[in-house]
Amino acid sequence: MLADDPWLGRVIDGRYRIEGVLGAGGVGVVYRAEHTGLRQPVALKVLRHGYEDRGLLRRRFEREATVLSQLRHPNIVGLTDYGISDGVPYLVMELLAGRTLADLLDDDGPPEPEVAIEIVRSIARGLAFAHARGVLHRDLKPANVFLQALPDDPHHVKLLDFGLAKILADEDDLAGEPTLTKAGTIVGTPAYMAPEQGAGQRVDARADVYSVGVLLFELLTGYPPFVSERRAELLRLHMIAPVPDPCALRPRLAASEEILGLLHKALAKDPGDRFQDASELLAALDALPPVPATLDAADPESGGHSRTLRAAAKPPQPVPSSRGRGHKAAALVPLALVAAGALVYAGMSRRDTSLAAPSTTASEPATSTTLATSAPSSSSPSSSSSSSSAAAPRRPPDPFDQPLDEELRALRERLGAADALDREAHLATRIYQRLHPDDVRPSLLLAHDLADRGAWGPAIERYRVAVARGAQARRDPRMLEDLLRAAQMERYAREAAAAIADIFGREAIGAVEDRLARTENRQRRRRLRALLAQLRALPEGASAERPEG
Repeated sequence: MLADDPWLGRVIDGRYRIEGVLGAGGVGVVYRAEHTGLRQPVALKVLRHGYEDRGLLRRRFEREATVLSQLRHPNIVGLTDYGISDGVPYLVMELLAGRTLADLLDDDGPPEPEVAIEIVRSIARGLAFAHARGVLHRDLKPANVFLQALPDDPHHVKLLDFGLAKILADEDDLAGEPTLTKAGTIVGTPAYMAPEQGAGQRVDARADVYSVGVLLFELLTGYPPFVSERRAELLRLHMIAPVPDPCALRPRLAASEEILGLLHKALAKDPGDRFQDASELLAALDALPPVPATLDAADPESGGHSRTLRAAAKPPQPVPSSRGRGHKAAALVPLALVAAGALVYAGMSRRDTSLAAPSTTASEPATSTTLATSAPSSSSPSSSSSSSSAAAPRRPPDPFDQPLDEELRALRERLGAADALDREAHLATRIYQRLHPDDVRPSLLLAHDLADRGAWGPAIERYRVAVARGAQARRDPRMLEDLLRAAQMERYAREAAAAIADIFGREAIGAVEDRLARTENRQRRRRLRALLAQLRALPEGASAERPEG
């Protein structure tokens, strides 16, 4: 709560008592308020203090009220009142309990595919209602999708923030609003923006369809299809880069030809190749098979279990390492100039969300963690000619002790040299793995790189893939260390703990006890104690020993 906020504690128009701040955007603030007569909680949105006299912003704010008043639908946040108090316009909306889609992705990672598809179906349902009334959204992104927690539906979708919406029927009447309708101006969020929208061209319902395609891709994989810290590069990728393979980004994802075809069509570069509006997209979603996508418990690289967009993917090739992690961008972007496939523009602001989930242990020193049963002695190991039974136990050899061939060594160097997640290097490494099915090191290299980038969900899955390829992967000195780091994070604790139990069993107890003794943070200690109890509850024979070869 901001002590100097002039709205806190006020009663607006004698009806709404403002109690606290719910959130804030670039120019608007949303408060929790109470209707003094009905004793009903509401969400009340006003322009930020100091913006009241800016005519264009005020007209856009009032425009939101006009749009929302037309859109009464179960999947669109409802407007209950609108007014002007002391010269400042305000909106009153239903107060929702739950969290945004951005919060779900940040806190839990991508949901089960069936949940992801149902969320997107609800988004398309609300959007189809808007499109049928000539209203575009133009800024669909995870932060503008609210998941209302209902007793029978924890993910009931409500579309938020139609403040950038455009009413198609009023196109000619709004010629005086250059930031709303003028061709050559970008309005929206680059990470979720259709190519024509990124080029500053006039948009229609097909631009919203493209944004929904980006949301579907991110819900299925945990990542948006295109990522770059450089905004011009991000818009360029939307314009010319092929759609990546979603199954490659989430190793256990098995997707049907139908869902991948739908995704590919929604993300078509040419608007004419997309679904023409959200109603067509909704019909395609409703026509999907009963299980269009799932998480496969089997080795995702065993082949033949799903069709993917590989035919549209770029072949592995060197790329500049300028791609960064940031992928959620600003709500309003100024003019972009498109020339020879490159975009030059300035003044963009953005909401930065890491491609790789932010690590809550980023400041933790990287310390080596090894299994208690295989930890080397502090004394030097005895020579090979020694026959003393008292010699210190030798640590099992690291999989990387064996020399790497030229191709794998080059891939390892490329992954290590990149300053962000290099999708093409990952694809090349996975191809190498398929050609060398008995070599666990490619999967370990991918797991190391994903962990280094903070992409813990895919890193954990890749460590499981490595062990499925060969039990010698358990000798990797980084695996348990990385899994223990993830086990201390709220978002990944359960997944990492399950992996530790499955891969190492009771052998990991000593390492967990050691990490617990060196950890002071209360929440991390709580998660480590839970992991320790889980491991101690395993049967005595659960040492996770597996035959190797």
